[in-house]
Amino acid sequence: MTKSNFRKLVTTKGNNFNKAIPSVAVRTLLPIVKFLLRHRIPYKYFCELAKHVYVDVALSEFSMPGKKQTSSRIATITGLSRKEVSRLRGIAEAHELSINLHNHAGRVICGWRQDPDFLDADGKPRKLDFKSNKSGFSLLVKKYSGDMPVKAILDELLRAEAVEIRDNNVLLLK
Repeated sequence: MTKSNFRKLVTTKGNNFNKAIPSVAVRTLLPIVKFLLRHRIPYKYFCELAKHVYVDVALSEFSMPGKKQTSSRIATITGLSRKEVSRLRGIAEAHELSINLHNHAGRVICGWRQDPDFLDADGKPRKLDFKSNKSGFSLLVKKYSGDMPVKAILDELLRAEAVEIRDNNVLLLK
């Protein structure tokens, strides 16, 4: 489904209130997702934030009068597992959520800065041969980005001005 078809589908006005809910949600999420992507917040981190908000709202606004709000009840109304609800209830503020939910390019940079295979003698990220599959940039990407294509990661790092290419070597700038 193309972008325009998707937006048309969810913005079509209908008589059924339940059909309007996804439309409102999409129209609300579009600027939020644009903002998050602009600030390099990956999908997995957004999901963690959303789950935290679901639990917080269920806890504060959907309790039953005279009854303790249990993890089982929160799980029932949010669709999350009890284990997940319990984990999230133990996190007081959304900013305490795990920051290691980096996007693919971020994981590559972390690996480059920490993995001894990609550090120089001084413990700093070394320049990596773009063509070498044995010790270069391709190996780094395969090791830390999952199944992402090397070129896609390189393009994103170049776009973010985190790397530059000199003489077929990739250098980490920031």
